[in-house]
Amino acid sequence: MLRVTAIVPTCDRPVMLERALRSIAAQQFLPEETIVVDDGEKNHAPVSLRTVKQCGLTGARVVTNSRAKGASGARNTGAALATGELLAFLDDDDEWLPSYLSQAVGRIDWSELDVVCTPLLCRFDDGVDRLSKSAPDRLAPELFLTRNPGLGGSNLIIRRSLYREIGGFDESLPSCNDIDLGVRLSLRGGVRYLNLQQRLVRFYQHTGAKLGTPASETMRGGIRRFYEIHAHRMTETQRQQFRVMARRFFSIDEYGQILDVPRSEFFEPLFPLLKARLDQQRSRMDK
Repeated sequence: MLRVTAIVPTCDRPVMLERALRSIAAQQFLPEETIVVDDGEKNHAPVSLRTVKQCGLTGARVVTNSRAKGASGARNTGAALATGELLAFLDDDDEWLPSYLSQAVGRIDWSELDVVCTPLLCRFDDGVDRLSKSAPDRLAPELFLTRNPGLGGSNLIIRRSLYREIGGFDESLPSCNDIDLGVRLSLRGGVRYLNLQQRLVRFYQHTGAKLGTPASETMRGGIRRFYEIHAHRMTETQRQQFRVMARRFFSIDEYGQILDVPRSEFFEPLFPLLKARLDQQRSRMDK
């Protein structure tokens, strides 16, 4: 089997980090090494180190982010230190199901793939898993220019050589760095890619700080910078779709300016999920 380096960027969330690391320790196929990249406002590396030791995860070490602050810089810091042939990324607030690495790495090894992505499960504070985004079926720029089709910082495994060739994650993007990576992988051409189909990564929807917080400085900067980089690749229809996405989900325009979005429009995408949760609660009360 190919050697794997797990890369876990973390930022002042030791409880969530412990959950993520325990999911690595529970893998049927363990990574050769795990690099936890501390990206906290203060140097919390000792806290992260204690968390690593509590998890009993062998081959793990903690380093401080030496590049631009944020997820991109932290991931690139880990990738620069990695020795594995494959890089497997996991955000500190998510987790892998036990067969994730064995299934994904086995397919990469058998089929000589460059990139594998897997669909996601989403868990809210009620503890129930729900189907979340699927992984893209192919790598094509048009899939990533106006939305994220399901490639993120926790469900991506990529050959280290390819990652370095395309320059890793763009550190000028405080958010939207995952879809930017998808665009650049698509433009590279000849990338041997697979959507694993099985949902083996759990994404947590929580109320803590995260990149996708609407109208945040991180989101505003990421949307603005992504549009600066890739607007010339978009058709007019795609530009309009990008504007609608930014408005509906993040309350900003394509230049990162905050918009006065009606609450009904902003929460519209959440209505089906909220209804499902209410129905589940009513069902439990009726028993």
